[in-house]
Amino acid sequence: MWLRTERALGRKLPELEGVVKDEVMVLAERVGEAQRVAVKEMKELHEGRGKRGAVLKGRRRPGLGIGKKVRDDMDQEEG
Repeated sequence: MWLRTERALGRKLPELEGVVKDEVMVLAERVGEAQRVAVKEMKELHEGRGKRGAVLKGRRRPGLGIGKKVRDDMDQEEG
């Protein structure tokens, strides 16, 4: 993922020195939990689409059919 980020930015990022693995792993757990919450909230928003008072109010992204998976350019590079 680090290399993908550097490629997307178009430059090499400096390596961090003195990072404590245990501290990073604590942050990784928090990031994982935040991702789970975000996915759950997005599913709830999409389930409510088209209903009265819904946040998304039936809006769809142009060019997308139902059930098609959207992938950004970096994902497409991987295959």
